[in-house]
Amino acid sequence: MCADIAVALQQPIERISLEMVFRSLYFFNRARCLRRPTHNPLLELIPWLVEHQRSMRLVKAVRQRHRRTAAMSLDIWASALT
Repeated sequence: MCADIAVALQQPIERISLEMVFRSLYFFNRARCLRRPTHNPLLELIPWLVEHQRSMRLVKAVRQRHRRTAAMSLDIWASALT
């Protein structure tokens, strides 16, 4: 499921939070099954998660230390990559 979300959001799978995906299943179930005027039993999981990915925080934030590590790695391996 996380891989499908990563593909739909065009993000690497490492940036998708497994915990938040499973946490969001509760909210998806409530959106789908509650007897409210806005409920929709035909809702699809992946499109719903993509639509609400920001409020569910499915994509992990890029931290400062990750940016520093990536920059340092690029400095080290830049000559090998060209």
